[in-house]
Amino acid sequence: MIQTFEPIQALCGLVDYIWVMDFEFLEDNYREDIIMPLGHVNLIFNYGSRYSLVEQDLMLAIPDVAIIGQMKRAKHVRYGQRLQQMGVSLTPLGYIQIFGEPGIALTERIVQASDVGAGTEELYQELKASPDIEQQITAVHQYLLQQLTLNKGDTARIESMLSYVEQAYEDLSIANMAKAFQVSVSTLERFFKKWVGLTPKAYGDIVKFRKHAEDKGLRENMQDHYYDQSHLIKTSKRFAGKTVKELEKLQHELTLRYVWQDES
Repeated sequence: MIQTFEPIQALCGLVDYIWVMDFEFLEDNYREDIIMPLGHVNLIFNYGSRYSLVEQDLMLAIPDVAIIGQMKRAKHVRYGQRLQQMGVSLTPLGYIQIFGEPGIALTERIVQASDVGAGTEELYQELKASPDIEQQITAVHQYLLQQLTLNKGDTARIESMLSYVEQAYEDLSIANMAKAFQVSVSTLERFFKKWVGLTPKAYGDIVKFRKHAEDKGLRENMQDHYYDQSHLIKTSKRFAGKTVKELEKLQHELTLRYVWQDES
């Protein structure tokens, strides 16, 4: 079972959603998964079997309390027999405001959460001790709100830039964006990449693919929103690990089934 939960009002715009994966026994052919870059930084609590990032022939163990930074392309993971996780999908602004750090240090990285945010291990133990999802979500909300009080930096400029990309993703022009913020293209890209962990173009590409992947109506006409078939194929393989035609078939990968086919 995969479920998602909306954040409380005070965290809207900072937390996209909280997600839960709960499979007491995962058959072997469902243990390989593909994680799509969705523009989030994820804080993940794992209560089940150990799981690993798969890169070529290597399997790299993922910490039970981990933060996964911005990803540029799809990642392959392998779960164990019991899959029980809770995750917080932070928006780029959410990560900056809650943890008070630029996103670039985490790009393409998976780190022990305690290296980034104090109190994550204690929160993990609290979540493990509570069998009730509502209580767990309340504890997560309280932790995030407490973190917000500790980080009071001025994020207005990067917030405006993120909003610009998230509204103009269909036909994003970096030159026009730089003009709108009255800076050079190079200055814009350096500033945005420092705080988000991706260039405006890379982040915009992810937002665009995600918007179309998550909306059934938009999925049916994806070709109309890309230059040509070749461009769409390359984009889909980069962000989902498969072509759109392959994704239309029932997938064994749990995340792809949920994002692309609304199956949990």
